[in-house]
Amino acid sequence: MSRPVSRRRGESGSLAIEMAMVAPGLLLIFGLIFAYGRAAQVNGTLESGTRDAARSVTMARSYEDALDRAHAVLLDALKDAPQSCQDSLTLKVTGKYEPGEAVTVTSHCTYDLSDLGLPGAPGTLTAESSFTSMLDPYRGLQ
Repeated sequence: MSRPVSRRRGESGSLAIEMAMVAPGLLLIFGLIFAYGRAAQVNGTLESGTRDAARSVTMARSYEDALDRAHAVLLDALKDAPQSCQDSLTLKVTGKYEPGEAVTVTSHCTYDLSDLGLPGAPGTLTAESSFTSMLDPYRGLQ
């Protein structure tokens, strides 16, 4: 006795259709993870650099020397940050530069996200940080 031939539809090509539906979503998720990683790296680096700059300001003998030190320390900390952040870096030192007074270092930079090619993502983000440090009350200043 012969078996009847079934006319079952094959599943060839179904994987290609599934991947065509899933791949764009996966790529978008990976792109968002990469963008978040860049933002976290730049913000963390700027925060760390600003803290170090504020501490170096307390070792300077004059306000002009403090600005130079803070700028040098911050640029050194940002050497691994995107070039757009280094180019747009602004630094401000506020407070009375007198023994025993608090001095605040504030910095911010703008960096690009446009190279990621994420649809709907902003072209640039701005990171800002500030840190306050006390000048030694027994240290001589000029």
